[in-house]
Amino acid sequence: MRILRFPSLLACLAIALHTGAGAVTAQAPEREFVAITGKVIDAVTGGPIAGVAVVLEGTGLRFETNAAGEFTVNRIAIGGYRLQLTHPEYNPAVGDFNVFRAGGFQTSMAPVILSGSEVITGIMGVLSDGYTGAPLAGARVQLDGGQGGTLTDGRGRFMLEELAAGWHVIGFSQFGYATRSDSIEVIRGRVTNVQASLSVDPVQLAPLEVVVERREVALQKTGFYERQSEGFGEFIDREDIEFRGPAEMTDMFQGLPGVLVHAQGIDKSIVLRSGRIGDLDGNFCYPRVYLDDILVHRGGDEPAGIDHLLTPGVVAGVEIYPSTAGMPAQYSSTGAACGVILIWTRR
Repeated sequence: MRILRFPSLLACLAIALHTGAGAVTAQAPEREFVAITGKVIDAVTGGPIAGVAVVLEGTGLRFETNAAGEFTVNRIAIGGYRLQLTHPEYNPAVGDFNVFRAGGFQTSMAPVILSGSEVITGIMGVLSDGYTGAPLAGARVQLDGGQGGTLTDGRGRFMLEELAAGWHVIGFSQFGYATRSDSIEVIRGRVTNVQASLSVDPVQLAPLEVVVERREVALQKTGFYERQSEGFGEFIDREDIEFRGPAEMTDMFQGLPGVLVHAQGIDKSIVLRSGRIGDLDGNFCYPRVYLDDILVHRGGDEPAGIDHLLTPGVVAGVEIYPSTAGMPAQYSSTGAACGVILIWTRR
């Protein structure tokens, strides 16, 4: 799926309304009124969105976009406003903006994902030796008495995807160990994580440890969950994003350990722990940013401006590495001293 990236609601309004305007004079009329025109598009397809409810808080003004995704405010006083965009098929968008001159702007809304095709339904886990705790490689994991199955990898891990919701019988076997079978419930749109062990003596078999969680297909393929299990860095998955309900990308980083959301006028940027070398005088070092494993910002003296890259609605997950300690080797090259941010989109 091709993702179109658009500026954030906050940034694009402030920039677009300056377009073609001269310098703002200090002697502007106290109540000067202008006209502005807006267009709302789909963040994924780029097509116009009709029927978006547009509300300017505190003004009593309310509009609805037409078939071209457009609306017009014929008379609005110069000043600061808060805009709300809502549509039943899209995630709400909220942003503050300043009107200085007549002009136009374009912003986007992320569609609500109703399909479960982006979410894994199945069973995954690790099989180990019940006595030593060492992972069992090459062990057979059999589904429902032979209807399917797989082998554990070198770290004892296995994955059974695209299973129907309900109870399944999973058999574990390895040469030299007692075979075991267990009934495991699979919940639609969720992954059942299993910690299982085998022993030479079946009496010593410990019960399964089962944890149910949501996993995105896109994140599974990138190694997101594997890196998360290693315990380094900070991780935001799709479930976290939906719980937080961020209006802009930087909103997702609020309150995370080792992360500072730094305001620069109307824009916000991210500074990580290792980049706060100039905390006293404000000369920060900004992190590198990768989007779907492509370097989009090299870090250093200039902020990445991630609110301009894409909207939270198309993001599957985010990885934050505040320092090189524990950072994956493929991202720890020269230039990563101020930290790294990995952003993965839904595909």
